[in-house]
Amino acid sequence: MCGLAGLVRVDGSPADAEDERIVRAMCDLIAYRGPDDSGVQSIGAACLGSRRLAIIDLSAAGHMPMSDPSGRWWIAYNGEAYNFADVRSELEQLGVRFRSHTDTEVLLQAWIAWGKQGLERFVGMFAFAIYDRQAGEIVLGRDRFGVKPIYWTRDSGRIAFASEIKALMQARGNNALDQQSLAEWWLYRNVDGLNEETLIDGIKKVLPGHLVYIQGDKTRIEAWYNPIEHVDEVEHGALAACSERDICDRIERQLEDAVRLRLVSDVPVGTLLSGGLDSSLVTALAARHSNKLSAFHVSVAGQPRYDERRYAQVLAERLRIPLHVLDLQADNFRASLAHVTWLEDMPLSFANSVAYYLVSKLARKHGTIVVLTGEGADELFGGYDWNYRRRRRLQLLLPLIRLLPGVAQKYLELAVYRHAGLPASAHRFRYLLPTTVMVLDRFMRADLQERCQEAYGFLGDEMAKEVAATMLADLSDFLAPLLRRLDRTSMGASIEARVPFLDHRLAHTAINLPLKWRSGRYTGKWTLKQIAQKHMPREMVRRRKMGFPLPLGEYIAPIAAPWFFRGGFCEQVLGFSRRGIERMIERERQRTDGMFSLIGLEIWGRQFLMGQGTDVVAEHIAGASGRS
Repeated sequence: MCGLAGLVRVDGSPADAEDERIVRAMCDLIAYRGPDDSGVQSIGAACLGSRRLAIIDLSAAGHMPMSDPSGRWWIAYNGEAYNFADVRSELEQLGVRFRSHTDTEVLLQAWIAWGKQGLERFVGMFAFAIYDRQAGEIVLGRDRFGVKPIYWTRDSGRIAFASEIKALMQARGNNALDQQSLAEWWLYRNVDGLNEETLIDGIKKVLPGHLVYIQGDKTRIEAWYNPIEHVDEVEHGALAACSERDICDRIERQLEDAVRLRLVSDVPVGTLLSGGLDSSLVTALAARHSNKLSAFHVSVAGQPRYDERRYAQVLAERLRIPLHVLDLQADNFRASLAHVTWLEDMPLSFANSVAYYLVSKLARKHGTIVVLTGEGADELFGGYDWNYRRRRRLQLLLPLIRLLPGVAQKYLELAVYRHAGLPASAHRFRYLLPTTVMVLDRFMRADLQERCQEAYGFLGDEMAKEVAATMLADLSDFLAPLLRRLDRTSMGASIEARVPFLDHRLAHTAINLPLKWRSGRYTGKWTLKQIAQKHMPREMVRRRKMGFPLPLGEYIAPIAAPWFFRGGFCEQVLGFSRRGIERMIERERQRTDGMFSLIGLEIWGRQFLMGQGTDVVAEHIAGASGRS
């Protein structure tokens, strides 16, 4: 697990000392991603850099950038290929000889032997840059679901790339806001998954399951993986013919194998245990295969309504594993806001990003370098009742609404507009609003939903088709900012987070399960709950999903005020008037998520586009304590 950076000269001339300085500076800026080793290497027109967090083969043999014995092929790598030992054995049968025991070398040799088809052999998460010195070509690659990040940009005769946006911003030195992406962020608080653009104009992301080939001034993008292509009518039919017990046994075997593989490490491994279903099940299965497991939990101190500590303690005691608890309070939440925003490269979409970072620091303090988490379970097994089950209800309500007289329907529409805070005058243009949203979104989410529904075209039930398609679309869309949050907050504390539910073998089974075993008629995540009853107390399985809530209104109250924005990003860069900001604050004060988004945008803009240091912004936030 590492951070990587690099560049290639588009005219093919050899990289020089200035190129090395640029790459070294990018690596140093993200040094927390890899505090154990660093390296910068010029090879022909390219310069590769790495910061290493040593997880597998802690020796100097894992130093990067790494080359094959001939010196033709070079790699900078971030991630873990959990089944690398199996792929290594396959390569050894072809005559390949290895100089280390790292998965890095195995991935490089697999690329040399099989090209992009070699990636299909790996179970893991990864981002990489592989340079072919002979061809003068660099390939940037990213894992199936985008657990690990990589970005790239053109500037001053170079194409540069790095694990984080801030590193490329430093290398370019001339950065501006991408206004189209900002419009999408306002709509969805998410610009992570569906297109190349980021909030910074000219900096692009490598999309999940994609490769970017760079040769000279030319770039070519290819998809090597798409979850939609793994929806299979035959597999769905076979699973539909199985008994409930057979389904649960199959999912349990696959999940347990995914957990077992992700315990492979030469450093201590733990889990992030919220006390909810997903992380508790991962922890219970991990404890079956490790007698050195530790668990880490965030307690929302003094807030029984939000605090899940008692559930985490019950499970830890049952499994006989140590539980280390972080007490989250308003003070340490606000004190960390600026730094966590800096780590995430984006305005915070989720307030609990702060909690993820602080609990990751706690894990590192206790010597745990790898943690397992529960991300991906909701998207695969129907955990979002507010989305999936709501769609079911809507399908039932629509025929009834259509029976209402036209006047009654108009009054109902007006009531919905009023409830959403839209001006009544907007109702006159109600038929334009969906198109307006689609245009700002570039129709991407609508197109994704349509392609997902086409994949499930064999389902006769239109309601089931829509819900299954939404869950599949969420794997590419809604999940993306959650994975960015997990990567940045864990790596910001110099630990690696692994996600067993996103083992692609398990995912392929899940997306082909009949809907009744995912978002069931009476409960979401039906299959996982049946499995969990074997490994944890029944009351933990049956309780209502909480979703890591925080008393956000209390936490942000001191900075949810006009003074916080004066002379800042929203005023100076976005051009908001002070009166407009005051009205927005007054309107959003009772909607804490909206208020937090506005505050998050202000903090991010000050740091990334106004050049204010993290310490300066943190002091600005801390100034809230001296104000009424």
